[in-house]
Amino acid sequence: MLITATLILLVVFNLSLLSYVQGEQKAAERNQAQALATGFSRTLKGEIKNALTLSTTLKELVLASDGKVDNFSTVAKDLLAENTAVSNLQLAPKGKVKEMKQARSTF
Repeated sequence: MLITATLILLVVFNLSLLSYVQGEQKAAERNQAQALATGFSRTLKGEIKNALTLSTTLKELVLASDGKVDNFSTVAKDLLAENTAVSNLQLAPKGKVKEMKQARSTF
């Protein structure tokens, strides 16, 4: 009888321990997923900030040159070289694209 009771207690203890370990593993997986999501969110926020900075820079360039940017390709290449989050830059005066040029830099 004592052996049976001891075996039952061992089985219950093992099942409890297994359940606890699985719960801890799930919690660790959730924490890891949360950390990855937070890291991705921060990276995305930085890329959006860079893109907005580029847009503001181009806006100021266009305003300063009265809408005519003769060296846009050179300026775009320089800006793209410093900001890898953006793959191309385009101007659309009054919202209409008249000419499609992409300034690509080699990374």
